[in-house]
Amino acid sequence: MLAQQFQGRQAAIDRFSDTRSQALSLFADKGYGNVGMRELASALGVTCGSIYNHIESKEALLYEFFEELLELLRFKAEQIQQRVAAPARLRAIIEMHLELQRYMPCHFLIMEREWPTLSEPWLGQAAAQRLRYEETVAAALGDWGADLGCAKAVVTLLNQAQAWLPRVAARTEQRVELVHGVIKVMLDQAAPQQGLTGLGLTD
Repeated sequence: MLAQQFQGRQAAIDRFSDTRSQALSLFADKGYGNVGMRELASALGVTCGSIYNHIESKEALLYEFFEELLELLRFKAEQIQQRVAAPARLRAIIEMHLELQRYMPCHFLIMEREWPTLSEPWLGQAAAQRLRYEETVAAALGDWGADLGCAKAVVTLLNQAQAWLPRVAARTEQRVELVHGVIKVMLDQAAPQQGLTGLGLTD
């Protein structure tokens, strides 16, 4: 009897995990603010009355999607920092970031669009996770590593790339090359204002 109950609970958890992506798509398609709890419960495959047995709140679920993306970005960037030689790190991070956008477009969409929706404590936690990723990106910027504002600008550019990049570059290599060039121009233009003579961003 206990084994059957355990199997039933585990099956329910597995079904919830399988339908969680439906909630992600719903937030991306309709907008977080336009999704009601009844509709969210339906997407998750649970009843409206039992939804809080599965999630803390609608906002907590939204934050979980932010957390998934930001943790993965930081983890992959730290791997690049450890395994790739300094001159090639920025390009490797750009390639990694754009590749994740291909596989996790809804995560990127809702993070950029719904960031102002988060309240505390979710906002503070998401901001801290994003900062850790930005600090890893800063370490790949050569002389600009001391200026965290540059890393923040680079991360923002990368996060928003899916809104325009597919229209101007078809292949992955072209997209990486284009974004890498845009970032180099952006930093080169800002260098005289910051008193820097070189960025150390070589191919």
